[in-house]
Amino acid sequence: MQINLSLLTVLFIVLLGSCTFASGQDTSSPVTGIANIAINPSADIRAPAVAGQFYPADAKELSTIVDTYLTAAKPARTAASEARLVGLITPHAGYQFSGPTAATAFKSLMNQKFDHVFLLGVDHHSGLPTMSVWPRGAFDTPLGMVPVDATLSASLLASGAAAFTDDPAGHIREHSLEVELPFYLKTIGSVPAVFVSVGGPLENGFKLGRRLIEMLPSLPGRTLIIASSDWSHYHDIQTARELDERGLVSIRALDAEDLAAACRLGKSELCGINGVLALLTVMKNANAQVTLLERTDSSAGSGDRERVVGYAAVLFEANIPSVSPKTQITPATSAQEVVPMELKQEALTVIRQTLESVLSGGKVPAVTFKHPRFKDNCGVFVTLKKAGELRGCIGLIEGIRPLGEGIQDMAVAAATEDSRFSPMTASELKEVSIEVSILSPMIPVKDLSEIQVGRDGVLLRAHGRSGVFLPQVATEQGWDRDTFLTNLCYKAGLPPGSHKQPDAKLYRFTADVFGEKE
Repeated sequence: MQINLSLLTVLFIVLLGSCTFASGQDTSSPVTGIANIAINPSADIRAPAVAGQFYPADAKELSTIVDTYLTAAKPARTAASEARLVGLITPHAGYQFSGPTAATAFKSLMNQKFDHVFLLGVDHHSGLPTMSVWPRGAFDTPLGMVPVDATLSASLLASGAAAFTDDPAGHIREHSLEVELPFYLKTIGSVPAVFVSVGGPLENGFKLGRRLIEMLPSLPGRTLIIASSDWSHYHDIQTARELDERGLVSIRALDAEDLAAACRLGKSELCGINGVLALLTVMKNANAQVTLLERTDSSAGSGDRERVVGYAAVLFEANIPSVSPKTQITPATSAQEVVPMELKQEALTVIRQTLESVLSGGKVPAVTFKHPRFKDNCGVFVTLKKAGELRGCIGLIEGIRPLGEGIQDMAVAAATEDSRFSPMTASELKEVSIEVSILSPMIPVKDLSEIQVGRDGVLLRAHGRSGVFLPQVATEQGWDRDTFLTNLCYKAGLPPGSHKQPDAKLYRFTADVFGEKE
């Protein structure tokens, strides 16, 4: 099989310890580069829907107002760094009304590190009886992007529950997650997250909570779950406080059933009830500590005490309990290993069958993929190793074709068209191990602190040259961030420090990495 080398504007030959590019555009150096790499940050990017309405659309103005709120906030407690499971309830109204309370909530997380984040909002608009998961890409804000944790999102969607969907209708107009993100970026940074817009009956909240309980024990490090909700709506201030206090009784007791009953009877009100029910279900299972950080209402911002909306900031801290035998999940050694096992097995089987056919003189076999993710367009690399040494690696940096097609094409290219090696023979294949890296979309880097070693791969463009490293390179080489970026400059044929130059552009991405040697 021949791959058209004109595709090398998006087709990269990647050595795990270095990067080599092929292009007809720049032949002035032994390390050639691609002058015009096609990067499409808008693919799968959820654009802001309420910037300029609920919060300022201007980045400078927004940054200033969020900083002001955070500086003034005095949370009753900061989340304990040793708590492996942290939860937060925070409001989502216009900043002039609920901004100070949201700041109090998020300040309890200031500068803390989290490995996995679930953001649970409410579907105010679509009317769908489902829980919509944004499957990949990122949520954009005036302060930058928050990438999607595509692996965990796929795991949630693959749970088998009919209520989970990737229908974008639950997100496009929705504000309940969007308004949290400027505070999120300012306090814990652009940590990849699972974005869930929870609609439908109250049972959906319980379903989501049970699914999270199943997932959590397999996740290493710390996990944060944020439930976005306002409380009572448009009552006089005394009635509002009574309704909110009744709901807080259930919250303090970690009693999701009692909270649901109170809301059904009109004794309490939360517009984001399903996300809160999910959070309470998880936190009760973990025997969490609950702290009411602040309870307020809209009257301070509006001056109206006859039609107020209630707000609360609540912090939960716990450790993730051992999973029961019924929900046992194989422990993972990295966040990437949450890729559904059936997808891993199918991908590796198809790649080996494809190579067996092509290297024996046959064609690329036609395959009907079972897992739905193989239909999604995404970047992918296939790496072949022999006796632990690289034998070929080629991939697509962008999602220009479905994953199923990509893994077959890149496998054949890695075996037969990697210019650093002679074409692989059929007899060699039994000695070769296969590794797959499924890439997220490219996210522009606004600050070097956004790059997390071991999680992020990085693409550098500067002075007409380009270089890329997959996320696993830094871990395998034992590099810190500065060393990682210095070597990236070298591999792009540039002097160290070139990534800091004004015309340099950096993009980061994550990868779900799995292989036959697991």
